[in-house]
Amino acid sequence: TLAQHVYNDPKIEDAKFDIKAWVCVSDHFHVLTVTRTILEAVTDKTDDSGNLEMVHKKLKGKLSGKKFLLVLDDVWNERREEWEAVRTPLSYGAPGSRILVTTRGEKVASNMRSKVHLLKQLEEDECWKVFANHAFKDGDHEFNDELKVIGRRIVEK
Repeated sequence: TLAQHVYNDPKIEDAKFDIKAWVCVSDHFHVLTVTRTILEAVTDKTDDSGNLEMVHKKLKGKLSGKKFLLVLDDVWNERREEWEAVRTPLSYGAPGSRILVTTRGEKVASNMRSKVHLLKQLEEDECWKVFANHAFKDGDHEFNDELKVIGRRIVEK
C-alpha cells in the first residue's frame, strides 16, 4: 500500500521519469519470466521471446539513457545470482532511475543491494482506521454493531 501511494503520488510526476512501471513478482520466480514481465510493463506490449539474451537486449534498448521508476512488488526470491541476472539490463537507465522493491524478507532487500526500510506493524486502533476508511464508502463511519464486530475481527487478524 505504501509503495502504491509513492508510485501514484503527484510529486513523482515532478521527478520527470521517462518510464514508470509496476511489476508483481510473487513467489514463482524465473529470471526469463520476470525480465520479460518487466519488458512488457515498460513497453505495454506482450513479448513471446523465450531467449533471455534477446529479452535483455530489448529491455536494455528501452531503458538506455532513460530515467525510470520500476516497482518490483511482492518479491520472495532470495537467490542473489538470479537477481543479478534480472538487474543487468536495468543498470543502463539514466542517473536518477529508481527501483523500489516490496518484500517481506529482509534478505531479499539486501540481495538487491538496496537501502532497507523496515515497516512496523500498525497498532490495532490505527489498523481499524485504515480498515474503516477502505471498507466504507464516502467516509461514512456510522455502521451498525454487527458490522463493527466483524470489522474488528478482521483487523485483529
